[in-house]
Amino acid sequence: MAVVVTKLTGALLFILLLTMVIMALVPKADEAMAKKSGEAAEKPPALAIRTPESLPEAIAGRPYKVALAADGGWGAKAWGVDGELPEGLAFDPSTGVIQGSPKKGTVKPADLVIRVSDGSGRAASRAQLVVYESSTALTTPSRWKPGLPPVPWRAWMEQGFGFLVLMMVHMVGMNAVSGMERVSTSSTPETARSKRFLAYRMTLRLASLGAAAGLGAWLWKSRLG
Repeated sequence: MAVVVTKLTGALLFILLLTMVIMALVPKADEAMAKKSGEAAEKPPALAIRTPESLPEAIAGRPYKVALAADGGWGAKAWGVDGELPEGLAFDPSTGVIQGSPKKGTVKPADLVIRVSDGSGRAASRAQLVVYESSTALTTPSRWKPGLPPVPWRAWMEQGFGFLVLMMVHMVGMNAVSGMERVSTSSTPETARSKRFLAYRMTLRLASLGAAAGLGAWLWKSRLG
C-alpha cells in the first residue's frame, strides 16, 4: 500500500511540474507570435512598378495621357522619369502622369527610366515610348485658302462629284431660261426675245465652262501640292 501511494504521489508531482513548465512557456510563445504578427502588419509589401515596359503609343499632334502605376510601399509616392521625353510631352512627378500633344513622330522609341519612392523604399523600371506620325492631316494645310474646305483631290478626281454638281446647276439654269422664254412669248417680239434669251444661254454656258475650268485647275494644283 505504501508503495502505491508513493508512486501516485510521484506521478502527481511530475504532472504538476510538467503543468508549471507548460504554463511558463505558453506566454512566451504567445508573445513571440504576437511580435511576429505585429512586425508582419507593420512591414508593407515591397514597392514595385506595374507600368508595362512598352508605354501606350502616341500619335503626333493628338492629345496623349498615361498614368504610371506602382504597388506596395508605404505612404505617398514620389515619381521621376529619367530620359528625354518626345517634344510636346511633359511629366508631373507628383501624380506620375505623362501628358501633352507630341509635335512629331520618333525615329526610334524613346528610352526612359521610371523611378518611384516612398517612406519605405525605392523602385525603378525601364520603359519605351513610341510616337507615330498621323496618316491624315490634323490641321488645314497652308495651301488652302480660308473658307475653302480641304477636300481630298483624289476622291473628287476619281468620282467627279464636283463636275456633276456643276452640270446639274447648268441644266437647272438652262431649264429656267427656257421657262422664262415661254412665259414672255406674248409680251415681247420674237426677234428681240430670241436675241435676249440667246445672250442668257451664252452667258450661262460661259459661266459653267469657267467654273468647270476653275475646279479642274484647283484639283490639279491640289494634286501637285
